[in-house]
Amino acid sequence: MASDLRSSFDTNDQEISSDILRIPYLQAFLNDKPKQSFDAIQHRLRGVKVLYQEIADYFKERMIIEDNYVKSLQRLANKTFVTDRSHLCAFESVWDTLFNELQEIITMRSHYITKVTKEVETPLREKITEPTLLQLKQEEINIGKLTKEYEERLAKMNKQRIKTEKLSGKKAETSESKLAEAQNAFNQKKEEWQTEWTKYLEKSQIVDFTRWVNIKEALMLFETLQVESFQKGIEMTERNLSKIMEFDAENEIFEFCSRKIKATEGNSSDELNLSLPTHSHFRSAFGTVRRRKMSSYIAENTQPQKIDNEDIHNELKSSSNTAFNTPNEGSSFTEISVPKVLIDSEGYSIPRTSNDDIDSDAFSDGTGSFSVSQEKTLRVEIKPISTEVNEADDAAAMSLVVTALKSAPTIKNRTPRGRRDRNTIYGSEGSNLDSSASSHRSSERQKSFTLPSPSISEFSEVISHPRAMSDSEIHSYGLRVSITETINVISRGGGEIKLLVTGDISISYNRPSVNDISTPIRIKINNFDVIEKSAPNQSYLREVPGSVGSYDIDTGMLSLAGDIPVAVMKYQLHIDSENTNAYIPLQITPHWKCEPNQLALVIVYQANNKCKLSGTLTDLSFIIPVAGEVESVQSKPTGLWNTEKQMMYWQVDDLDLAVPSEQNKLLARFVTGQMSHPAPAAVKFTCKGQLLSAISLEIDQTNIKDQNVFDNPKLQEVECQVVSGKFIVSP
Repeated sequence: MASDLRSSFDTNDQEISSDILRIPYLQAFLNDKPKQSFDAIQHRLRGVKVLYQEIADYFKERMIIEDNYVKSLQRLANKTFVTDRSHLCAFESVWDTLFNELQEIITMRSHYITKVTKEVETPLREKITEPTLLQLKQEEINIGKLTKEYEERLAKMNKQRIKTEKLSGKKAETSESKLAEAQNAFNQKKEEWQTEWTKYLEKSQIVDFTRWVNIKEALMLFETLQVESFQKGIEMTERNLSKIMEFDAENEIFEFCSRKIKATEGNSSDELNLSLPTHSHFRSAFGTVRRRKMSSYIAENTQPQKIDNEDIHNELKSSSNTAFNTPNEGSSFTEISVPKVLIDSEGYSIPRTSNDDIDSDAFSDGTGSFSVSQEKTLRVEIKPISTEVNEADDAAAMSLVVTALKSAPTIKNRTPRGRRDRNTIYGSEGSNLDSSASSHRSSERQKSFTLPSPSISEFSEVISHPRAMSDSEIHSYGLRVSITETINVISRGGGEIKLLVTGDISISYNRPSVNDISTPIRIKINNFDVIEKSAPNQSYLREVPGSVGSYDIDTGMLSLAGDIPVAVMKYQLHIDSENTNAYIPLQITPHWKCEPNQLALVIVYQANNKCKLSGTLTDLSFIIPVAGEVESVQSKPTGLWNTEKQMMYWQVDDLDLAVPSEQNKLLARFVTGQMSHPAPAAVKFTCKGQLLSAISLEIDQTNIKDQNVFDNPKLQEVECQVVSGKFIVSP
């Protein structure tokens, strides 16, 4: 439609096909008041260029903001936030997805900026210089001249008519002839003006209509570009969200633990196989073995060193596969393998106890050499013997252990690490192992020189035996509770306007890790009816059905936090609207006197004897902001003035709520550069050992039947305190 309008505008003789485009302007402005009509249309069309310019400027400014956003994202993408990527573990791909999202957003927004600038802003600016507007501007000049001449001839005709009406006789005849000439001249100009005015109205309406069509199309295109950009953003976020949701935290924990277990088993089960140089006599071979052991494990380093299993395995790969060869008859023995080096769980070598594995019976009487058959492995498994547990005996043994731990330590000579004898590791079983191997050698002369090292998993029960717990650990077992209530007050002129008291209950759980922690502990909150609203942490507390104020603690979850207190409940206290003074420990009234160049401030405060608290308010402080370009400050008692934040700070003495106190005053005088205004004061304090709600916690012992100290938890400590939250006092 806009193109049709422009083509009709270029062809002056072509009629506008739509009556809607022609009739409104003609009906409204084709009258006998051309000056007023011309001024109205000229004013409206003058706004065409202005509107194009202003809307284009809007899109320009908006794209500048978008460009700054893109530059900020680029700076963000160039930073490194995770310095050690090993901490991410399996979450690394998720983090990369999130971080790569920045580049996608940068690309999308850059494309969006380019499209809006090219297809929306630039075309709007080009409309200002279109030939149609320039042509209409020239016609406005012609219409302006015609309008002026029209008005002049109309005025001359009216003047002559009035003059003719006053004359009579010959003068009247002369005046009438002049009036007729004036009317003819006016009619000619009117006809000319109507012709040009009709064309001008039609063109003006076309320009006006085209203006709105162009602006509408520009805005529609802009919103279309926005929709495309947002759709790409939604697709990107949905794709990234799916990637993030695929991450399984539980699976990451299991994989980490599995890798750790495999690494531990791999270190404990690695065995190194070494090969020796070729010798024709057993004596030289044995000497080589002895010298190699001495040079490899003692001479090079007097301290025990950890063996890198992977490196040795790569360097001696051929040696690790070397086995005893059976020589042909008449030939001498040319190649043997060294017994495998045993390694403990920490990677240190375990030296052999003796060289008795080399049996003299292996020599052949006829040839002076010996032969060895295919290797056979003797494997000995040492497993723990399960015994019945007697709780009474265990308690007595525990008491003896505690007594022994308290006594003076006994000095005991120990074998240096790295040179431990096998018998010190396996205990008495070592002798049985040697005897068993000896009997096996007598029955079968063809054997292997080495015995495989037992796996770490075969001794897991021995290694994981719990240590004896100290007396302090036994007595520290149980729950530690911290209850903090926060007073939020907004008052004005010494009277309370808003009052809110909230509370937090935090619990830490100390229980030995060797015991079962699956049994929940039931607690009961006494005086629960004073709580108006409560929000237990569902991860740690489960409400007991049919028992108000009773909750079961998930000890398994709570024990994961160790000694760190965990917030298990938040609550809001019920406030008696007729007795609000019982919850406010302080009565505070500020007085301000503001003058053009100075300010006087007096804060009067005292303990509220109607408050439920009777302890001591500690850490009592007042903070007051002062405006007006403060130049100097005088205060009593001495306070601290923060020039940067324009605040006055007082830290005052503790206030005993149990003792009736007199009024205390804080005085300050400020010299200001301009008039100041009263401001609210913030008050901070702490009252330990008491609660406004008077609630308490206890452990419900009804479900606890076992008298074992570890199955009969206690409340080791309960800390209570009341602190100020938003305690605001206005004058």
